[in-house]
Amino acid sequence: MARSPRWRRRVLLMAGLAAAGMSLASLIQLSGDPDLNGSTIRERRQRLESAEKVIRLGWTAWADAELVSLMAEQLIEEHFDVPVDRVMADIGVQFESVARGDLDLMLMAWLPVTHQEYWQRVHDRVEDLGTIYTGRLGLVVPEFVPKNQVRSIADLADQGIAARFQNRIQGIDPGSALNDGTRAALTAYRIHDMQLVAGNLAVMAASLRQAIDTRRWIVVTSLIPHWMFATDRLRFLEDPLGVFGGTERIHGLGHAGFSQRYPQIAAFLGRFEIPSEEFSELMLAARQSSTGEAVRGYLAQHPERVRYWITGAIGDCSEATCPQP
Repeated sequence: MARSPRWRRRVLLMAGLAAAGMSLASLIQLSGDPDLNGSTIRERRQRLESAEKVIRLGWTAWADAELVSLMAEQLIEEHFDVPVDRVMADIGVQFESVARGDLDLMLMAWLPVTHQEYWQRVHDRVEDLGTIYTGRLGLVVPEFVPKNQVRSIADLADQGIAARFQNRIQGIDPGSALNDGTRAALTAYRIHDMQLVAGNLAVMAASLRQAIDTRRWIVVTSLIPHWMFATDRLRFLEDPLGVFGGTERIHGLGHAGFSQRYPQIAAFLGRFEIPSEEFSELMLAARQSSTGEAVRGYLAQHPERVRYWITGAIGDCSEATCPQP
């Protein structure tokens, strides 16, 4: 595989704390969210401190990461009776911490492209526990933008097409991988009449909403999974040069020896997979209520899937045999 462009080495919305020379202790902090069973933060800390074994699960402050880590925490604690300490950390710190054994798990390894540099550094010191869901980065337009006029990123090089988009691409945070990738795409496709406008995820979503409501052409930097794909008909512009890469698989990683220490939990994580289209719906539910409520609702709606994740059993199940969320 060819070496990725520089922007691929950066993660979405990375805080940049590591570059500032801050210590591991300052980069990692305990999540303050109460668990799904309603335990207070103090009660949770007491349970973690008194437990013989604790799984330290790294997560990053991204909406998808919060959902996956909270769901995994809930299922591991309830069905395998091992407390989970969710630890918030920069994504690069997570890779290194899992490799060293400072963290037991991380569930946000975007492979094979987005996080390939981190993976190359630690792949022989971690266990790949399998794919949890799929994702993609790129440029997105509403479905009403005619595909016979704008199919590919390359079409943005046409001055007339650029003018229909008001000569702008609505981006997210200035230091994000999406914005870096968009700048690389503007160069690769020789697009001279489009300007990348930085903002954040909220600004991007609001701009897209306004444009859709008025049927105005707009192109934004976006990713899946994202709740916008559950509310509107959107499509990615084709990327024939592969600047953004293709479909990414988001893997769970454990420290070396994790599957020997926790064979049942490793088997569960190997089966723990959420369909992409459902993930966007799950993110929308979290936006409309809360992460905890969305996770509880999803688990309640999919008892057969939960049973398969936990036990490997396939098929319908009765109330007595399905795990209860």
